[in-house]
Amino acid sequence: MLTEFLQDQAALYASGSMNEREREQFELVLEFHDELREFAVGMTEVSAALTVATQRVSDRSPSGGLKARIAALIAGRPQRLTPEGLVVSGPDRLVQWVNPAFSAMCGYALDELRGKNLGPILQGAKTDRDVAARMRSAVHEFRPCRETILNYHKNGTPYWVEVAITPILDDAGQPLWMIARERELTDRVAA
Repeated sequence: MLTEFLQDQAALYASGSMNEREREQFELVLEFHDELREFAVGMTEVSAALTVATQRVSDRSPSGGLKARIAALIAGRPQRLTPEGLVVSGPDRLVQWVNPAFSAMCGYALDELRGKNLGPILQGAKTDRDVAARMRSAVHEFRPCRETILNYHKNGTPYWVEVAITPILDDAGQPLWMIARERELTDRVAA
């Protein structure tokens, strides 16, 4: 079920009224929330149709300069070689969803992680306790953080990962989700 808040956010997203940070956070939610993604796509299609319908015929063709600038922006975007792992936790800090990239990185499937706290599962003997404590504090306080930490694969192999945690709050400031984006640091040798 889509709350009024999420529907409003989809409308802001479709209309282009979000700032870059808001758009990035909303796109994180779209990664795992199928119903919201479908709603946002519908809103975007309606918004595009309205935009096209209100333009004069002579205004509908973008200039060559505009096309070149868009092509340059796309070409200049850094390409991700490895997909980011995504983990979604609820306000209770328990895992609700992980993407396939996260499962590939850590070796655990969603069914093994759902309803659990990740720290005790992924951290091990050589994990820096201060880093883990900073992350745990940020999650408990529903504030963003970015850390590099040594985690352990299901098979026991250690690996370094950069974790960026983003709280998703409703318009009253209440937490809806905590989303962690994780990128394995393959160039860093694990302990």
